[in-house]
Amino acid sequence: MAPITMGHLSGLNATAVHHITPLHFMAHPASHVSRRGRRMSTIEGWQMQGNLHTLGYFSSTVCLGTPPRKFDLIVDTGSALTALPCAGCPHCGVHKHDAIVGARFSEASSSTSSPVECSHPPAGMSGCRVCEAGSCGYSVSYTEGSSIRGHLVKDDFWFGSADGGKKAVRASFGCQTYESGLFYSQVADGISGFSQGQGYGPVLFDYLRQATGCPNVFSICLSEETGAMVLGGAVPVDLRAEWIPYSGSSSYSLELADVKINGASVGEREQVYHTCIIDSGTTFMYLPPGPYKKVSDHWRQVCPWGACSSRAAKGEYPDDYCYTMSQADLDAFDPYSLHFKNGGGSL
Repeated sequence: MAPITMGHLSGLNATAVHHITPLHFMAHPASHVSRRGRRMSTIEGWQMQGNLHTLGYFSSTVCLGTPPRKFDLIVDTGSALTALPCAGCPHCGVHKHDAIVGARFSEASSSTSSPVECSHPPAGMSGCRVCEAGSCGYSVSYTEGSSIRGHLVKDDFWFGSADGGKKAVRASFGCQTYESGLFYSQVADGISGFSQGQGYGPVLFDYLRQATGCPNVFSICLSEETGAMVLGGAVPVDLRAEWIPYSGSSSYSLELADVKINGASVGEREQVYHTCIIDSGTTFMYLPPGPYKKVSDHWRQVCPWGACSSRAAKGEYPDDYCYTMSQADLDAFDPYSLHFKNGGGSL
């Protein structure tokens, strides 16, 4: 699969930040691998490693507070809130990342921390959905069934720039007092959302733009095992990324026009596909019923080893179609490709 790079292109005459952030891939723990996921996080550097064939997410290290402390956050273009566990959280997971184990944000230990009061919610937030002892509370449920809740806090996030400098950016974020589902079991501490207009005020990248005047563009490049993220600029040209224009104002959407198997269209009308959302927090692809049936029928009926049923394996749900195979077997399947409108090319 060719790398996918996406961005919001406007205000490019402003001062660029151009610091490349590496994203790293984390598979879900084996004991929870049957659960579905939808998330990612933020690190300092530029390369990210991973495997898009594996259930999991990409994450990155974020420095927060004074003195700064590292947290591992999922980078998610499908949601808007940046959130991580509070110190003393009675129902938060252990989050055993190799380099950052069981991190918790302590408001008392950061000299720059302050609560977001109900009387002064973040700009763009019409009002606090919950008020807890005068602090602005939040509660979010995610598509795959997990949920988080807590209260909003303001503190300094630390960003690196291309010249080696560091910039403290004050931003609001969620401090969790409850996690369920994948949020509880995942390795990453929390999540950083990039999607706009979901009612939680500015996203973390908005705060960076306001503080630095950097271009209103971020770039994420994902391939099967490496990738990169740049806030306020584009990924390096030597990564040979393929640019696909996006549509929409709140979510990052592409206009899918066709799905082909071994170069032949599955035969569905363009209008059937509507708009597809780019969600960096999940490794799953979802199709409308018509195209999905044709793709899944081919998967069940045309296997490189002959009778597909001879390698059938049990999946998580009754309608899963899974096989036991080697990498060579997988490579021998007919290639599937996605084709996009507006000069977006194909994958």
